[in-house]
Parts: sequence; structure tokens; C-alpha cells
Amino acid sequence: MKRLLSILIIVTIFIVGCGSGKEVIKINEEGFELFSQGKYQEALEKYNQAIEEYPDFSTSYANRGMIYFELGSYDEALKDVDKAISLNSKDAVAYSNRGYMKLALGEVQKAIEDLDKAISLRNYFQEKESLGITYTTRGTAYGLLGEYEKGIESFDKALKINKNDKTIYNAKGILYKDWGKYEEALQSYNKALTIDQSYAYAYANRAFVFFITKEYDKALADANTAIELNPIIPQVYNTKALIYSEKCETDKAIEIYDFIIDKWKNYADAYIGRGNEYFKKKDYGQALINYSMAADYGNNDALAQKGYLHEYLEQDEEAIAAFEKYLEAVPNSYDITIEIGDLYQKQEEYEKSIEYYDQAIKINPDIYNSYFKKGLSLEYQEKYEEALKMFNKVLEINENQVDAKNEIKFIEEKLKR
Repeated sequence: MKRLLSILIIVTIFIVGCGSGKEVIKINEEGFELFSQGKYQEALEKYNQAIEEYPDFSTSYANRGMIYFELGSYDEALKDVDKAISLNSKDAVAYSNRGYMKLALGEVQKAIEDLDKAISLRNYFQEKESLGITYTTRGTAYGLLGEYEKGIESFDKALKINKNDKTIYNAKGILYKDWGKYEEALQSYNKALTIDQSYAYAYANRAFVFFITKEYDKALADANTAIELNPIIPQVYNTKALIYSEKCETDKAIEIYDFIIDKWKNYADAYIGRGNEYFKKKDYGQALINYSMAADYGNNDALAQKGYLHEYLEQDEEAIAAFEKYLEAVPNSYDITIEIGDLYQKQEEYEKSIEYYDQAIKINPDIYNSYFKKGLSLEYQEKYEEALKMFNKVLEINENQVDAKNEIKFIEEKLKR
């Protein structure tokens, strides 16, 4: 997530009159120049100097925090922005920076709170572009929460400030893609490319939308253009591999995944993709190795893939272990909860299966499948009255559910004997 967001690092938050104030701003400006050149360690030294000489200047902490964040020192980064806010409660950039950090770290709701606070202090931004970046970051956050309309509204406010900012159109396209509005996503990427025809990320993201809509030739053309413009975007290679997979060119897909993993060893999606291709080739050992590697690099979906593979191979205990590990990371997954219940039901551990079906019902009480499966586990234990309640619950949700009607008929005939 972190690389998709704009970085807000501003060297002048409020006007300082004269004397020492001008000197600390000058040091901050030098730090910003070094940051812009990717010289993070040298930039850090500049901000350290600014803080040592002028320890009450909040901007230095806000800026140093972003350097720490880029260097992966997340605790130090958050301490710095917290310090900036404690020194100046109206430091809009500090709130915006902290919102950015929390978003990148997955604390989306807390990020929105900070971004809202920064926006409420809009008059304290020295430059309007900084406010625009804050709106953009908030739009991304809303998208991750599935609050798509709020996200679009935030992007549109950003565009009123930075109307020719290609990155905002790109971010807007990503939100529309996640929303399933592919035409609108394409329009946003097209607008970004109208602004800058050499913008590789827009080609990369447009390629993925073309992949989703099964326009594989267009997807491949955009992916190749993105790679030509910027050969260090791993996601676009992943899209190419997915295209070849859909075209049943399994070996070509594996070749691309090999390239990705060789270049970006910890890119977990590539291991999952390569595992899927080995599964197609019935090389289940290699598939499992790749899913395990993806899980080691923090991809929770790989745990689910491991579970499905073990289930396919009728290795039920291993499947349950993988699925339960997944639920530790994603506790409200309805589908995986049901899978575990089904495996226990298959093993005739009916009470254990009912525990998971009950969990599924708590996650989403409006899906009849949970009640039906629970009813079966009760029926198999000859707990007919309880089973009937479950099957009747199914019919409350879907009065046309034939299987539930058949089970009710079977039980009623059983009870008459």
C-alpha cells in the first residue's frame, strides 16, 4: 500500500518571522532536497541537525518522521509526528503525515481520523497542493473501507485543487476498479495518460482492468508499455503472468513468475500465482512450497490456498490447520469458516462442525447455507427437532430452497414412523 500513496513532506508549515526561524527553514529545505533525490540517510542527518539546534520547531519532527517511515523505522516515525503535534496542535502536515503512515500500516479508520483533522486545519497548510494530497490519501483510505462514494468525493476535492495531477486520476481509477466500475476506472486512467503519456502506473493499472474484463490483447499491450516505461513495477509483471495463465500458457506464466521472484524475492503474490500454475500442472508439491513461501512473506490468502490444496488432496487435518491459521489473521471470513465446518462434518465430528457453522451465522446471519449445513449436522446426529428448526430457517430466508424442503419432508416422514 505504501508505494501507491503520495508522500506529503512540506518544509514550511507556518511563517516564521526572522533570525533563527529562517535558519531552521533553510535546514529543512536542504533536507527536503536530499529526500527528493532519494538520499534518505543524508536527509535524516539534516533533520537531526534542525531538531538539535531548534528543538521546538514542529515541522522538523513532521519531516523527519516521513524519512524514518521511508527507512522502515515505523515506531520512530510515529513518535516524531506525535512530537510535532504536541509542539503545535495546528500542524496540519503532521496530522496528514500521521494519517498517511497509519493508512500504510493498515490502521485505516485511525488514518481517516488524522486526515479529517488535517483537512479541518486546511488554512494552516502553506501550500494548497498539500491539502490536495491529503484529500487524495483520504480517498484511498475510504476505498479500502469500501466506502467508495466518499472516496470519489475526496478525490474530486483533491482534483479541484490539483486539477492536472495524474496521480489523483490514477488513485481514482484504482478505487473505481475495486468498486467494480470498470468503465469509470478506464476513464480515470485515460485522463491520467492524457496528462502524461509516459505515466507507467496508469498503463499498469489499466492493463489490470483490461485483464479483469477479459480484453487480454489490450491488457498485454498496456502491460508491455508499462514495463518499457518503468521496468521496476512488479505488479505489471504479475498481470502479464495472469494473462498468460488465462490463455492457458502455463509455462509462460511460470517463466514470468520466476522472473518476478528472482528480482523481488518477497513479492508474495508471485508465489501464489506460481503455486496456482503448478497446481494446474498437477505438481502439488511445488504448489504447496509456493503457497508456503507466500504465507511466510505475509500473504494470508496463501494460507487459504494451502487449505484448499490439502482439501483437494483429501488431507483433511492439514487443510483444517491451514484454514484455522487463516482465521487467526482474518477472523470474519465466512467462506473459510464454512470450509472448516464442512471438513469436520465430513469427518463426522458433528458438534465441532456446528461450532463453525454457528460462527458463520454470527458473521452473516442472512446466508441460508450456514443454517442448512448446521441442520445436516444435527440430522446426522438424529437431533431431528433441532434440525427442522434450521431447515425452516433456511426457508424463511429463501422460500424456494428445494434441498431444505426435501430434508424437512424426509425428517417429518422419519418422525411419523
